[in-house]
Amino acid sequence: MKNNTFYLTTAIPYANASPHIGFALEILYADVMARYQRLLGHDVYFLTGTDEHGQKMLKTAKEMNKPVEQFAAERSAEFQNLADQWNISNNDFIRTTEPRHEKQAQIFWETVFKNGDIYKKSYTGLYCYGCESFKTEKDLVGGKCPDHNREPELVSEENYFFRLSKYQEPLEFLFESRPYFVFPESRQKEMYNMLKNGLDDISISRAKEKLPWGVPVPGDDTQVMYVWFDALTNYITALDYTVKGHTLFNTFWPATHIVGKEINRFHSLLWPAMLMAAGLDVPKQIAVHGWMTVDGQKMSKTLGNVINPLDLIEQYPLEAVRYFLMREIPFENDGNFSYKQLVERYNGDLANGIGNLTNRILTMVEKYSEGKIPAVISVDEGLIHFLTKDVWPAYLEAMSNWRFDQGLVAAWKFVACCDQLISDQQPWALAKAGKMEEVNDLLYHLVEALRHIAVMIWPVMPETAEKILAQLGLEVEKELAKPLSELQQWVDLTVGNKINKGEPLFLRLTI
Repeated sequence: MKNNTFYLTTAIPYANASPHIGFALEILYADVMARYQRLLGHDVYFLTGTDEHGQKMLKTAKEMNKPVEQFAAERSAEFQNLADQWNISNNDFIRTTEPRHEKQAQIFWETVFKNGDIYKKSYTGLYCYGCESFKTEKDLVGGKCPDHNREPELVSEENYFFRLSKYQEPLEFLFESRPYFVFPESRQKEMYNMLKNGLDDISISRAKEKLPWGVPVPGDDTQVMYVWFDALTNYITALDYTVKGHTLFNTFWPATHIVGKEINRFHSLLWPAMLMAAGLDVPKQIAVHGWMTVDGQKMSKTLGNVINPLDLIEQYPLEAVRYFLMREIPFENDGNFSYKQLVERYNGDLANGIGNLTNRILTMVEKYSEGKIPAVISVDEGLIHFLTKDVWPAYLEAMSNWRFDQGLVAAWKFVACCDQLISDQQPWALAKAGKMEEVNDLLYHLVEALRHIAVMIWPVMPETAEKILAQLGLEVEKELAKPLSELQQWVDLTVGNKINKGEPLFLRLTI
């Protein structure tokens, strides 16, 4: 990893509609990975933003009787608000209507044009306005776009084309030499098979008279850039890639891109070819997540099961929503959302699980140790071995490989272990028998175990983790600034701390 850095991006959602739960899931996946990489000690740069050009934006703005510039600004603000409300730790938010983006997107175009990979010709093709892209017959299912279930329109224009076919062999070499370029493996194979079917040059501009809302093509005021050729460059324009000297681009590129499976081919095939044409490094990885269903059904306005991500966190605590989505929706597969399952997870894993464990431990420290964390006399080697040899390795492997659900499974195995330890040793009975050294040993181990659990859950539930660390009398920012290699060691830094027991972390919900 270059200079111990990690550059992570979401796709930039198309801003013709308000944020939906699918993008909230994507930005949450990105946030969890960004926070995890920070725990590993990496210098992380995390980008998200909005895609604001194209036919759909212009059409929707007209339908709402608003200037397209105003409409784009209002929609973009909604996505920025989503990031704020969901406690997303992004470093930057880019809009494709910003001057910093448009200027550098034009420079990118000029570079590729000068390298001979852009040319102009008349063209008639099938255009899907839902995808904002031209389709070939082999892309269609029953004559319709499979993503939008509608027939594309026949469009005749004189456009600029990108020589995508020129990069057939370089892309094949990329996929063959880097088996994890696209994650998971099934998505890599899908893209490789598409690649082996052969690539055609693609249209990368639209006539301005038909689409005035776009980045102007340099040197041709009759054309605007195709929305994908404009939008994909956001990943480097946000880093000021054209600025000479020590820029964010020099520090952080190449990136890991998190995208949905419906736009995999744009990121895994078109974008690397564009970068090659501009003489730039290709991305480090394209991480492709699945879709979300609701109670086993695809979300649709007709069914009335569309979930508003901001309404959701008004109904349920944000930390519980973050936990549920990361526990229930595996990154690489489609997953199901269920309100009933959310409440069951909340009560079982959070209220009765980590919430109850934290409350029990801190209550016993107050009762048996005057509110101070006791020193240890006899070390429980079995507990420490289980944590350091089983729990932490499983957690690290899962989190490093996008299996956030399994990372949480590992953490909750340790929660269950601590609950079992309390049941087995019965500290109340030990205290009644006057065996206070044994009580103190147990409390020390439980408190230190709680610190480890807090560290493990921090990428997913940062507020809950920070509350636990504060309750243990630790300086939260100072603690989390330590490298994970230190945080995962079994230590006695909490001994003597005055606990700060607060309200229960999670109150039970009724179904």
